Amino acid sequence: MALCDEYLLVDLSMEVVPPGTEERPFVTTRSLLHDATTKYLISTHTHVGTHLEGPLHFFEVGKDLADFPLSAFWGRAWFLDIEKVPEDRLLTEAFLAYRLEGKVAPGDILIARNLDEETVSRFNTTKDRSLLPCFTPEAALWIRDRGLKMLGIDHLVRLGKDVAATRKLHEILLSADILLLEGLANLKAVQENPFFLIAFPYKARGIDSSLTRAVALVRR
Repeated sequence: MALCDEYLLVDLSMEVVPPGTEERPFVTTRSLLHDATTKYLISTHTHVGTHLEGPLHFFEVGKDLADFPLSAFWGRAWFLDIEKVPEDRLLTEAFLAYRLEGKVAPGDILIARNLDEETVSRFNTTKDRSLLPCFTPEAALWIRDRGLKMLGIDHLVRLGKDVAATRKLHEILLSADILLLEGLANLKAVQENPFFLIAFPYKARGIDSSLTRAVALVRR
């Protein structure tokens, strides 16, 4: 796991295990190349595992990820730590401002992290996603207006309370070329705040999103 004597790489990516699920398949079929070495045919889609979403995910003629410079996929990242989920479950503009105003700067990345053990335990037992905190469209405007370039979540935070709110968040952020990083994992393993995040996508044309290996670069 060591990068050098000064830094460590911490894996923040989900492990994808074939055949996946009905909703998020990852079916592999072994085959051979012309020289009799192995290849695998993969049947999946662009939202399986840890993945980046770009404007083409929401807008029919939006940018794909190959249109973005490499600098869009790495940088200083701040945790939005949610020690206690609000009673209404909403991560509002005021919630973000109270915790992050004066800290984040243009070009930074925001990663939401649910540290409310009681809520997480209830969710793990019931699988009721309505228990989880969710962003409001107004919070998305706060993120946009501060010039952040990426918002990341794991499965313990929602992008909106319902489909309409989630679509509005996508519209606000992706129209401003703010990328979404979904399906993160292992966030508690990072003790620094801020830290350095790296999440490069495939360099592929014409796809809305891409699998990524997201990692945190932290000091020992």
